[in-house]
Amino acid sequence: MLDVGTKDGFIASQFIELGMQVDAIDINDPKEEIAKVNFQKIGVSDFLESNTKTYDITICRHVLHHLDKPKEIIKKLNKISGVFLFTYFGPKDDWFGKVSTLTHEEVLELFAPETVRHHSETFQHGKTYAQEMKFWHINTFVIKND
Repeated sequence: MLDVGTKDGFIASQFIELGMQVDAIDINDPKEEIAKVNFQKIGVSDFLESNTKTYDITICRHVLHHLDKPKEIIKKLNKISGVFLFTYFGPKDDWFGKVSTLTHEEVLELFAPETVRHHSETFQHGKTYAQEMKFWHINTFVIKND
């Protein structure tokens, strides 16, 4: 399993508890060591350039909107993933214009329809990691590659 943008390792730790081997990447070190996780301090683009592995599951939550070429990164992560779960901010998000956003349809166009196992949009008020209130427009996708 690959956890892209692991932050504090919460998701990675859940998969460790399920008995999976977990690789996790983030541009920042976690606040505490994540037990039994193979962590690398690296950006996703650099990771993809050097990575030779494939993963049963890849999770990438709240990361892609920070990247310059998100569609390219989505395609590359999908190529190394059996199941690829990721989120992307939509144009109704409060951060529209500050980070990259894609419409739900723009993301769906990247995949063959039969590979899309789940897609949804969430609209809600909530807090950021910095505890600031904002309006979230989050698109969630699960892609299954056979």
